[in-house]
Amino acid sequence: MMMSKRIVLLNTWHKSFDDRVFYHQALSLKNHGFETKIISSKGLCHDTMETISIDSFNDNNLSFTEKVSEIMIRLNGFLPKIIICDSPLAIMAANNYKKGHKVRIIYDITEWYPSKIHLQYTKAIQKPFKFLALVLFNLLAGIRSDGFIFGEYYKSIIFRKLFFWKPSVKLPYYPDSNYIQYYPLKRIMSTFNLLYTGKINKDKGIDAVIASIKLAGMMRKNIEFKLQIIGDFPAEGDQTHFNQLVSALPDNVQVNIVKSLPFLEFCKTIGNTHVFFDLRKIDYENTHCLPIKLFYYLACGRPVIYSRLTALQKEIKEFNFGYLCQPNETQSIAKHVVDYIDNPELYLEHASNALKISKSTYNWKAIEKDFISFMESQIL
Repeated sequence: MMMSKRIVLLNTWHKSFDDRVFYHQALSLKNHGFETKIISSKGLCHDTMETISIDSFNDNNLSFTEKVSEIMIRLNGFLPKIIICDSPLAIMAANNYKKGHKVRIIYDITEWYPSKIHLQYTKAIQKPFKFLALVLFNLLAGIRSDGFIFGEYYKSIIFRKLFFWKPSVKLPYYPDSNYIQYYPLKRIMSTFNLLYTGKINKDKGIDAVIASIKLAGMMRKNIEFKLQIIGDFPAEGDQTHFNQLVSALPDNVQVNIVKSLPFLEFCKTIGNTHVFFDLRKIDYENTHCLPIKLFYYLACGRPVIYSRLTALQKEIKEFNFGYLCQPNETQSIAKHVVDYIDNPELYLEHASNALKISKSTYNWKAIEKDFISFMESQIL
């Protein structure tokens, strides 16, 4: 193996077996001749999977300096020539390594930084100062980077404007359809299966989902509505609030919760439904984030009912596989649900359009060559 093709995916936000990191980027790099290693500070794992070396540690209770030190030990043990980083912290650790080695640092920008989560426990009077400090830290990460991978449009703007001369590639969150199990398409009869995946709280839209299905159930009492939820309650009180919502549902609406599933099991499970729901709150951060799971839903060949997100409309010009909605307009959303029952031709058309556009455009194979070509161009 040429040492020049030795590459590390360095993550301080994502786990080693994150779907984008391991199942798409790392496996593609390995399959195209790169000696590949994943280093993550989220979890404990020392293993080799698909000839990809996995080395993760738990950064809980570690200081910034201690985290960087742990990363440096692992980088010095592998001697990569390219490091793909998922955060400003990872960039700073890679930059420390660069002081003694010839290496290219690539910033894979998939998250808002700073985001709401970085400020949620900060006192109101301190938030503007912390926000500014984190923005400057992120810009410093851009300065330290040699190139960029952009997961979506809005998160890339500031880096494309300020570092226009640095090489970059657009790499959205499209899935490899080989992971997705397809279930035969059936019209909706006496049972209507719906699916929501993700955090179970108001911000991510569970209130709007429950309210819309409740109303649809009241409109079609002869239909049994089954809502499957795959996810977790992110904070104390979320489950109590959720239980209150469910307690008010009519008898023909059932809700079942399954905890978050491993990636491969998730891909094999989700397609066994009629319609996917995502009605997250439309605030600045949410509306400018491109939802990853949408593209997995399309690969299942099922309609989706989504919040009218700015990022989603930017990415997809023709939304002919479901509905975009204001999440507080439950009457309108419930009517869309009922339309799929009353108009089976519409349901089959939207399902067919979803699968068609996934196969033609929104899949990993459509962008993999761009990713590999970009990484090949970074070899020193």
